[in-house]
Amino acid sequence: MTVLERFSYSGLESYKKCPAQFKFRYIDNIRKPDEGIEAFMGKRVHEALEFLYTEVSSGRLPFIDSVFDHYEKMWNDQWHERIAIAKRGERKEDYFRLGEDCIARFYRNNQPFSDPVEGIELEMDFMLDSDESYRMKGILDRLDHDGQGNYEIHDYKTGKRALNQNQADNDGQLALYQIALEQQRDNVKSVALVWHFVRYGIVVRSKRTTEQLRQLVGSMKKRIDEIRFNEKEGGEFPAKPMILCNWCYYWEECPQKKGSNPFIK
Repeated sequence: MTVLERFSYSGLESYKKCPAQFKFRYIDNIRKPDEGIEAFMGKRVHEALEFLYTEVSSGRLPFIDSVFDHYEKMWNDQWHERIAIAKRGERKEDYFRLGEDCIARFYRNNQPFSDPVEGIELEMDFMLDSDESYRMKGILDRLDHDGQGNYEIHDYKTGKRALNQNQADNDGQLALYQIALEQQRDNVKSVALVWHFVRYGIVVRSKRTTEQLRQLVGSMKKRIDEIRFNEKEGGEFPAKPMILCNWCYYWEECPQKKGSNPFIK
């Protein structure tokens, strides 16, 4: 077994949804070559937007055709035969075009890209409560800073589900990045959390109070303590059968399933 030293928000969320899947991936370190087409498409869209803002930060405003060309190149370079399409009737070409639509919509809605961008695809390494025993990691899509201590943490989402305001106000991922930012920067006056649901052109903004951040830290530490206790004492990491099992690649390992996942082709 692997003794975990750093956690991520996505990893802790996977434990909440299905402890067995968390164990297979993060403790037993079972890595699968498979990935879903929607996740693959999302990565390529992120890379295209990273290219766009890298160019803008260098003083160049690329035409959208250049962004499309980068997207297509990364799609072709990264494509492999273990990319699964779980939804029947969908094709590779459908998702490629969906990614193009996401990029075109974002480009149209955000030009001329005059945002005060400070960083793109920033790796965050931070602690909960400044405690070395609770180390976290993550990647922040984009960080804007007006030079006056006011920051915006931006996140791009390509999935079907867009958060409503209440869901955004209770989401933990970007709030954890705010905690990281406040640890790593001096004189942070304000932080806005901004989600771009690029499939629909929807932007949702949220802010956190000090008390909300304190409660988030407490819940994350509690989850980490539970994982470490189960790992050390041989506790249970039970499987939780649900609809998301149809998109899971650990059927061979899962005590609730048999054989390979029949929903994935």
